[in-house]
Amino acid sequence: MEHLIQLEKLYSVWKNTSSIRIQPLSNSSASSRLYFRLFDKEETYIGVYNGDIKENRAFFHFSKVFQQAESHVPEIYLVSDSELYYLIEDLGDLNLLDILKKEGETENVKQLYKKAIDQLFGMQLYGNKHINFELFSYPRAEFDSQSVLWDLNYFKYYFLKVSGLPFDEQLLENDFQYLAKTLGKQKCIGFMYRDFQARNIQVLNNDVWLIDYQGGRKGPMLYDLVSILYQASAQLSDSFREELKTYYKVKLDKKFTIGSETFEQDFISMVFIRIIQTLGAYGFRGIIEKKAYFIESIPLALVNLDKVIKNQYLSLDIPYFIQILSKLFQLKSKFVIK
Repeated sequence: MEHLIQLEKLYSVWKNTSSIRIQPLSNSSASSRLYFRLFDKEETYIGVYNGDIKENRAFFHFSKVFQQAESHVPEIYLVSDSELYYLIEDLGDLNLLDILKKEGETENVKQLYKKAIDQLFGMQLYGNKHINFELFSYPRAEFDSQSVLWDLNYFKYYFLKVSGLPFDEQLLENDFQYLAKTLGKQKCIGFMYRDFQARNIQVLNNDVWLIDYQGGRKGPMLYDLVSILYQASAQLSDSFREELKTYYKVKLDKKFTIGSETFEQDFISMVFIRIIQTLGAYGFRGIIEKKAYFIESIPLALVNLDKVIKNQYLSLDIPYFIQILSKLFQLKSKFVIK
């Protein structure tokens, strides 16, 4: 009730009148933010509550920068003095994953994915030049060795330990330290969206709009590409992944000098760490918090991971971690909802 009251006050300050109705929106995402739709006589708006002020400030700053670049991100109408509540543009309820599930890999869907990649690439380059990462990125300014270790430990505590599979802490830590040092050596660095996936791409009037980029930081641009290509619940075909990867690489080659072999090695390394990161999130949001979407995504992500492990291009020297992941893959049926 308190959130409704505060958003009603904020709307009244903005419009100098009261809204007709406020409707809470369901939240099946990995976010703890609360969303509400506000209705007036002609239009609707989205009201947001988030108790994490630093995360809010990152969103406000990033949005301002991307709006200057005319990127397709939601407009922010008004922020409360406390910075806990804010009103933003309503981009509807239809996202790219919804359309993919309904249509499959149609030409329309392929064009929407390419439009999303166009938007992403522009944000990656423009954001890298204009975002104040040190002041606003949260929880970290850069995807560095510390960020990699956070993701690896998130996976260890919220997925691996929860699975019940026994493992040697020190041997695993040795491989974690190697990964932390190795994965920070990517060639193409820009604004890293961090959670660029089809559920965060709204589709409105046959165009795409990007949301949930407040976790962004300076980092490897390929991380975002693999995030959307290997989203577990999307299950894109290998041929479509390759088509989108080639589409992105053509753009990349115009801005960076990177050989094909280096590109492939960097790409598959990012696929690996992204799947590990998402499994940590699926463990926490799915196994612990019991959110169905994340539980359903676990076996799909494990299938993707198994393919990556068997890929000849994965040249990471992490024998013990690979051994544990191979055993974990054999348990994938444990996570299927009956």
